[in-house]
Amino acid sequence: MVQTANKKKQIGLLGGTFDPVHNGHLAVASHVLEVLALETVWFIPAALPPHKNGHADGQDITSFAHRLAMLESAIAHNSSFVISDIEAKRSTPSFSIDTINILIQQIGVQAELFFIIGLDAFLEIDTWKQYKVLPSLVNFVVISRPTYPPDKVGEVIRQNFPGYAYDASCETWSSSNSKGSFILQHMDPVDISSTDIRNRVRNGKNIRGLIPAAVEEYIKNQKLYIK
Repeated sequence: MVQTANKKKQIGLLGGTFDPVHNGHLAVASHVLEVLALETVWFIPAALPPHKNGHADGQDITSFAHRLAMLESAIAHNSSFVISDIEAKRSTPSFSIDTINILIQQIGVQAELFFIIGLDAFLEIDTWKQYKVLPSLVNFVVISRPTYPPDKVGEVIRQNFPGYAYDASCETWSSSNSKGSFILQHMDPVDISSTDIRNRVRNGKNIRGLIPAAVEEYIKNQKLYIK
């Protein structure tokens, strides 16, 4: 884990469409919270995802209000989890660099931020807006994926973020020229996807055990994903 001399509040940031939030999202947040001993994890639902006009399965992205309500139901009993609706307050696409800058303005220098991202998404970081600036603002926590070789993390860092040294003992890349580090985290895979859940609902299949019971009840009551 990255150590800080001034004991800053350490906050994990987990962004996504969360359409719907599922047990895999919660497992990732819980894993990072525990292993890195963070104080809290903030879930940040995207209002206007920059890389999505709709879902790959042809379904429209569910309204922000519904996705926010499902998140609220999912984390209601976990005081270590927080939701930020920061992206709903902007009329522009939800670029990570913009969201992080606004969060830093709100939180101030009293916090150290840990940006949680799957290895599959990390491999495409060079398509992100102002991505080279991000390590100066946050630590990256890269979650391993079963079908992606972990050494791809180092490859992406070497290509896009020169000057980082690798510590094999904790699978962390750090640089004396940047306050942010890259931390690879391994966890047992959780084979759940929002796409599969939407398809199951649309086809009348069981989704029990894939999402929190409160979220399942919300989906049923609001008749989401049935078209």
